[in-house]
Amino acid sequence: MTPTDPHRPSLAERAVSRRMAGAEQSARAEVDALLDAGLKLMTEGAPRAPRVADIVAAAGLSNDAFYRAFSGRDALMEAIVERGARELAGQVRRRMERAVGDSAEDRLRAGIAAVVRQAADPRLAAGVRAVLAAAVTPVPHAGHAMVVLVDGLGSLFAGPARELGAADSVRAGRTIAGAAVAALQHWLLSGHTPDEADVEQLKRFLVAGARS
Repeated sequence: MTPTDPHRPSLAERAVSRRMAGAEQSARAEVDALLDAGLKLMTEGAPRAPRVADIVAAAGLSNDAFYRAFSGRDALMEAIVERGARELAGQVRRRMERAVGDSAEDRLRAGIAAVVRQAADPRLAAGVRAVLAAAVTPVPHAGHAMVVLVDGLGSLFAGPARELGAADSVRAGRTIAGAAVAALQHWLLSGHTPDEADVEQLKRFLVAGARS
């Protein structure tokens, strides 16, 4: 038998690690299933805060699985809204990263367009509409998701705004983000699909504001 390495985990410790990793993967899968089911019900026109029983049934899970993950329906709604806000910010970040090497104006225009074009893509619009609707109505504790979204986008827009001459790039980035999100909300919640002229007008106006 070879000498035991004192720094190497024992077989028992490795067995525990594998068990914990499996439990974490299972928990993550259950949480994702619940979030997806809740969003699906919201998107399909069910009550904005669907019943736990409906969510559990749609996810194919048990009540016990639900309450292992969330304290109640409101906590799930909060998580759905927060995830949607972070995903939207992530999509904008990736679009701006693809524009690296372009001018500051081009990067900023690309980011603004990435926000509002959510309303023009039928694959995305229903889900984004449900998330934004939940974020601006009295779903307890969920209001902060809009702060997460605007602050996240604002940090992305601050760099191009600074290059364009904004005296306070942090405030400029946040202002541009707030205006873009407000436009997205208007188009989604009114059912209007923005055309090229709508998007171009918004980009031109916000880029000009960054230069002031």
